Amino acid sequence: MNHFQHTPVLVDAVIKNALPENARYFADCTFGLGGHSKAILEHYPQLVTLIAIDRDRQILDHSCSVFDDARIQRIQARASELPMAMQQLHIDGVDGILLDLGVSSYQLEAPERGFSFSRPGPLDMRMDTENRTTAEDIVNDRERDELIKIFREYGEEKFSPRIADAIIRSRQNERITRTDQLANIIAGAVPAACRRNSSIHPATRVFQAIRIAVNHELEELEDFLAVALGCLRPGGHLSIISFHSLEDRLVKSFMQERARGCVCPPRFPVCVCGKKPEIEILTRKAVFAEESEISQNPRSRSARMRSCRKCSAKEAPRS
Repeated sequence: MNHFQHTPVLVDAVIKNALPENARYFADCTFGLGGHSKAILEHYPQLVTLIAIDRDRQILDHSCSVFDDARIQRIQARASELPMAMQQLHIDGVDGILLDLGVSSYQLEAPERGFSFSRPGPLDMRMDTENRTTAEDIVNDRERDELIKIFREYGEEKFSPRIADAIIRSRQNERITRTDQLANIIAGAVPAACRRNSSIHPATRVFQAIRIAVNHELEELEDFLAVALGCLRPGGHLSIISFHSLEDRLVKSFMQERARGCVCPPRFPVCVCGKKPEIEILTRKAVFAEESEISQNPRSRSARMRSCRKCSAKEAPRS
């Protein structure tokens, strides 16, 4: 796939928010083909090391032929394993961390990876191909109630019961093994009027839900949030790009909670809890792509980014 062209989303917002001016160490925890990191290295030439983490060995290897720089240290790992990666590189703190939760366009364009219903291929969807559970396993082996839960919670799909029933009927006749096969089953389960009136393919939300389940994406995000601030130096920035409301709610809630100071009841005349804000939120609202970017890269339409700055132990965040 050397011909593949990759366009990262929200590049201008990442450049603006991802790092303080005096930054020396940066961690891109979903490196992909390095689109964001390339922009970071160009705009922050003083960087000493860029930790490039990705759980997908295939895309990490391929990225070497797309973009390379002597400052890049590539490590196959989950984002939540950033502390391990830093220890391996003898780095005790970074000045910026980026997490882009979208599926790489490289993965979507590769039929053999099974991420896209528009490209016939095996039902796989594993970001790390060493993991055992595939999308095929979930579709064929999970009970009706569990399928409904996955489609409803991870895809916010209102026709979850109808789609689950259609999948179970189909798999009784033959195992569902292909992306196009599953997409046709889903489309057949959605009422015709809804298919006509929808701007997205009827399989979009279900494929998203299955991918999230296969890769434990929400659990991984929670694990990452639990360690991210501990990896930042005081004054360091954390930026997270998400593509759907489930992820964004987790990120927003995390940042709001960590930005809170005193949690004493309002009736207390003075603070006795001693809780201080851990971060300053840099983006009061989520940052979305401008129409000019969306016209060039339609995938950016659903992207939104939130950024924060880690406070030092003695400072109060700026108002």
